[in-house]
Amino acid sequence: MDFILKIWSLTIEISPFLLFGFLFSGILSISLSVETVTKYLGSKKLKSIFLASFFGIPLPLCSCGVIPVFSYLKKHGASKASTTSFLISTPQTGIDSILVTYGLLGPIFAFFRPIVAFISGIVGGVLVSVFDQDNTNTDKPLSCITDCCEDKESKFWKVFDYGFIKLPQDIATPLIIGIVTAAFIFYLIPPDYFNGIGMGITGMLIMLFLGLPSYVCATASIPIALALHLKGFSMGSLIVFLMSGPATNIATISVAIKQIGKRSTIIYVLTIIICSITSGLLFDFIFPDLTVEKSLSASMHMLPRSVEVISGYVLVLILLNSIRLNYFSKSNIVENKSNTIIKIKGMSCNNCVESIKKTIKKIKGIEFLNLELKSGRLEVICSSEDLNEIKKSIVDLGFEVLE
Repeated sequence: MDFILKIWSLTIEISPFLLFGFLFSGILSISLSVETVTKYLGSKKLKSIFLASFFGIPLPLCSCGVIPVFSYLKKHGASKASTTSFLISTPQTGIDSILVTYGLLGPIFAFFRPIVAFISGIVGGVLVSVFDQDNTNTDKPLSCITDCCEDKESKFWKVFDYGFIKLPQDIATPLIIGIVTAAFIFYLIPPDYFNGIGMGITGMLIMLFLGLPSYVCATASIPIALALHLKGFSMGSLIVFLMSGPATNIATISVAIKQIGKRSTIIYVLTIIICSITSGLLFDFIFPDLTVEKSLSASMHMLPRSVEVISGYVLVLILLNSIRLNYFSKSNIVENKSNTIIKIKGMSCNNCVESIKKTIKKIKGIEFLNLELKSGRLEVICSSEDLNEIKKSIVDLGFEVLE
């Protein structure tokens, strides 16, 4: 029973901040579009590296959703340096994860996290520009890849659709896993159990080992980080975990090798390792005695219990709807002999789905029918010539066509 209560306690703690994060992410999805970003990245100048990292901080893209955008930028003229900068900074934070960080770990940590994401993106971009320059023609304009060429829909609906339907679909499963994992840590591990190994460089190396190869959602990992801190890991170790986990994983590394080459990919991974460890050490040096309790006491964010509980119920409904859409929704497509089925490998979230859909819809002569995230099943009506163009467009976005 205590375990269930802990799950509910964590849920209502993060729910008000996560709901605000969903709302702001929806607003950002229409105000800070990929087109806005691409206008400033088609240059080898240092300015493009700074802007790439800056735009990546609030942009609502996870470490898998950033892959098609990253692939598109590289193939349409952006330099290796600016795309690497974007690839490093973007998955580490988003407006939703910043607000949840504020709610669970306090304002100091919430302020520090996007700062180090911004700096690490710049460092990676500058290193690539110095050690792995390319000859990309960066003067050609970058064309539309999202909805700038489509009919305008209601902005309110776009905000709601992205913020409370598509984005929750992407993070629902990892968020639930994160909350349950955190509850297990709270329930099973005694307080201060990791006091010895969780402090200093040892704790940071453990966090790096856990976070670097795996996909850790920027928002869903925060409850786990809180639980680990309360069991003995330093706040600096949490910085390492929350930087290295969301910033990279095996899938991102494999796509990076194809798009920017082995040398730039090595620089990208080493930048994350070095910057996360350095940031963790710096945080513990500046705030040697800081704990979550002290950090939260410094903020005046306490909400009425009724607001937290109501927000908790709303969040549960949103997550249940996301689970329904992800796992129990069935396609209503009527089979047709002219239908063509393509299997796509590498989609991990709705940003991947939207990128593929919008790219395919711009190909003349084809009729888009359906694209399923979990199965990777794309259904279109097209000619054999159009089919080759569709497959090429999918590969250009960084995905793999299986059949």
